Amino acid sequence: MTPVSLNSSAIQPTYAPALSQKAGSQAGALSGSSVPAAGAPPDTLHLSPAALQETALTGRVAAGAQNGSLTADQAQQLYTQISTIHSQIVADQQADGGTLSPTDAQAIKQSQSELSQTIYGDAHNGAAPPSDPTAAGVNAREAQETGRIALNEKAGNLTSSQGQQLGSQLSTIQQQIATDEQANGGSLSQTDAQAISQLQNQFSKQIYETAHGTAAGQPTGTT
Repeated sequence: MTPVSLNSSAIQPTYAPALSQKAGSQAGALSGSSVPAAGAPPDTLHLSPAALQETALTGRVAAGAQNGSLTADQAQQLYTQISTIHSQIVADQQADGGTLSPTDAQAIKQSQSELSQTIYGDAHNGAAPPSDPTAAGVNAREAQETGRIALNEKAGNLTSSQGQQLGSQLSTIQQQIATDEQANGGSLSQTDAQAISQLQNQFSKQIYETAHGTAAGQPTGTT
């Protein structure tokens, strides 16, 4: 996958924190507002399910626009739909004291699921999404990482150069996955899967540190 740059003005990356997250900046809302806790997956720290899904949907659209499976018009329409759902989330949270009620959360989940199917159909010439949830979720983590890069770049937490560097590193990990799968008959061995997971965890932490200016403990002035 090639580096991703998000140009849509429709995406508003501010997100109200999940219950375990302290209120913070836009960067905190995108990548977690505190240093990742030991043993916890960096991609899922401090983000509500709705925020995680928005990040993944954004990444899928950004990647589709970059690789040509989505036209610019299709991508813009999809970004607008993501933004509409985001606005609904914010409105529901404000009406319910800062968190989504179970009813609202279910409605948002349904809206995001329908949009996920639309993204797949637009990127695959109208084809229906795979019925196998495992197949549908194969690239979920890649989508989350792509979305984090794209949203942080859009929010000004990453420069264009930083976004391209991170996109290239993500592409390298994906190439390693493809190589390992080819060498093992089409799937990752347990050993390879563990090694890839470790690489992804390290990369996720790098996105966080670069976006927050905390690499090597040195602030860069970003927020």
